[in-house]
Amino acid sequence: MRGLNQYALPEGAIGLFTSQWGSASRARAVCGTDHNRAAPCTREAFEVTIRHGRVLHTSTTPGSGPIPPGTLVALGREGGARALRALTPGTTVETGYRLASTARVPFAFALGAYRVLKDRRTLPGLDAVTAEPRTAVGIADRGQLLRVVATDGRESTATGLTLAELARLLRSLGCDEGVYVDGGASTTLATRDPATGRTTVRNTLDHGQQRRVPNGIALYSLRKRDGSGGS
Repeated sequence: MRGLNQYALPEGAIGLFTSQWGSASRARAVCGTDHNRAAPCTREAFEVTIRHGRVLHTSTTPGSGPIPPGTLVALGREGGARALRALTPGTTVETGYRLASTARVPFAFALGAYRVLKDRRTLPGLDAVTAEPRTAVGIADRGQLLRVVATDGRESTATGLTLAELARLLRSLGCDEGVYVDGGASTTLATRDPATGRTTVRNTLDHGQQRRVPNGIALYSLRKRDGSGGS
């Protein structure tokens, strides 16, 4: 498995979808290539629906509509599709998923991100032409400091940043590593006032509207049992 509820699967991969995916079509997950997201959808896809550890049914096309709780859908493209074709209705299968890490510390969450900064060096080949609002995450102070950055670019006088400029910005903030998470109208940075519980958007939104995006990064300030603040 190389994707969980992922809208874009790598070439030759198998992705797993749960009820949290929602009702959107899964066809988009088998479109594009590893180097060109705008490329056509693959002609070789196969989908397997699994419930209670057994294959319920199969399909040669990606499906859509809600996935019932307790049901899993495995979708493969190219080599992944060929592997799934060996499964027929009634076949017993064992499924599971977790965040895989090569380090001793396990991952708490993962991002579908584009790396722009490594060892305080901007990566070669970054776009230096297209300027857009950007959302990025940088790691500074030898892994002790996490910076979450949101920049404007479609409203007021802001012109946005290219990916090359974004990398340089993260480096200027003392980041050793940096990734580009998303941009355009999806860029939203909000904070919550602990006293009132009110949430305020801090950046300038495209046309003043929040885009409905399915995921994000949430940072919380935890409180100890004695009421004092902690993190």
